[in-house]
Amino acid sequence: MSSKLDLGVARQVCELASGGLLAGSSVVEVQARGVQAVLSVRLNVAEVERRDRDAVSTVLDGGMLDGLMQLPAGLPVPESSLSSRERMLLRRCPKDALERSGGEVVRRLACPLEVDLAVVRVTKPSRAGLLRAGKFGAYCQSAVWLDGPAAGSELLAIEAGIYGLGLVHAYADEAPALVVAPQSSQFGHTPAGWLFAEQVYAELRSSRAALPTS
Repeated sequence: MSSKLDLGVARQVCELASGGLLAGSSVVEVQARGVQAVLSVRLNVAEVERRDRDAVSTVLDGGMLDGLMQLPAGLPVPESSLSSRERMLLRRCPKDALERSGGEVVRRLACPLEVDLAVVRVTKPSRAGLLRAGKFGAYCQSAVWLDGPAAGSELLAIEAGIYGLGLVHAYADEAPALVVAPQSSQFGHTPAGWLFAEQVYAELRSSRAALPTS
């Protein structure tokens, strides 16, 4: 997109697409999964503060996160109860992700944020927008924001509904309107989802002086 994003309008778009933002949500624009997108995120404030305080490393390795997910956060687990594969994955993790003592291991690293919605902004109806929005479908609700004339968007609306994507029209001085609501799904905690959250967090840290808080 060449035009500058209006975060106020972006927040309205996210509110419409999600049916209402959850408490503590922030609306940000980032490059994620090779796509410029508007995301509705909720920070894990305690984890972010811990990472800032202790200079905790960001883990961008899916295998490491897979290993860490086998452990409950903050509770000791005997290392002898872990499989050889789990022990191998955990040995690769940075020291600040785990604590080891007396034959037990404690996971300290937690997911830094939750992504509730991803919105891709386009200026004209096209399948390319649907394909880009679909890249987020495994992790959160996703939608297309048509920031251009609505003429000719009938097929876009039909296909968005078929693929479970939302469609919001918000252009110029027109009031934002929900055309198609995204499919409501339950997104469980998975290593891939945690990796996606870490990638978004890393992008926010690299592109902003301070993380959003509201």
